[in-house]
Amino acid sequence: MLMKLVSTVFSYIFHPIFMLMYSLGLLLLVNPYIFSIEDPKAKLILIFSIGMLSVGFPLIGIAILKFLGLADDFNFDDRKARVIPLLISSIFYLWLFVNIKSNNYIPMLFSSITFGATISIFISFFINNFSKISLHTVGMGGLIAVVLLFKMSFDYQDFIVSAGSLGRFKIHMNFIVLAVIIIAGIVGSARKYMTNHSYQDIYGGYLVGFISQVVAYRILF
Repeated sequence: MLMKLVSTVFSYIFHPIFMLMYSLGLLLLVNPYIFSIEDPKAKLILIFSIGMLSVGFPLIGIAILKFLGLADDFNFDDRKARVIPLLISSIFYLWLFVNIKSNNYIPMLFSSITFGATISIFISFFINNFSKISLHTVGMGGLIAVVLLFKMSFDYQDFIVSAGSLGRFKIHMNFIVLAVIIIAGIVGSARKYMTNHSYQDIYGGYLVGFISQVVAYRILF
């Protein structure tokens, strides 16, 4: 019972649709000034726009599918039920990437992350025609690559996090990398426990997500 509860919670919290925003959150945590926007309201509007294109609009599309009876579950464990959601997500992600790539306020590193996420969606869509790849581990594999790219891209390895009245804490990048790897392992185990994914689906997902981010980084940099 406890295992099922933990698996369900992790499957929803670390759903692949949220991975780009988690990457954005980590990027702002590691380097709050990487976006060259001084006006806090303008930065908030920009983040909101990214959130709508990467999460909001795809979720609206999925909600419409559920309303029409074309989807039964938010996690889309059925291979055929994934086709339209993957198409919807790929359109919005590609649209987001095209718009932010030439935006001087957005760092190339985040454009690379968005490009990597877009590539992973298209590859997942292709593989889904033959095998039920785990989309959750695709997202987590991409997130692992993202934090490793952070570690490689910045000269510093420690950053300060302000926790209000609790004070300020110094966090090392290795801690973030380790935490993400552990979470990725838990998510993979959860998907194996809750679905009929094979180990090939699970590990293949990690590989697709990771390689997509590396390829995007190599292309843009």
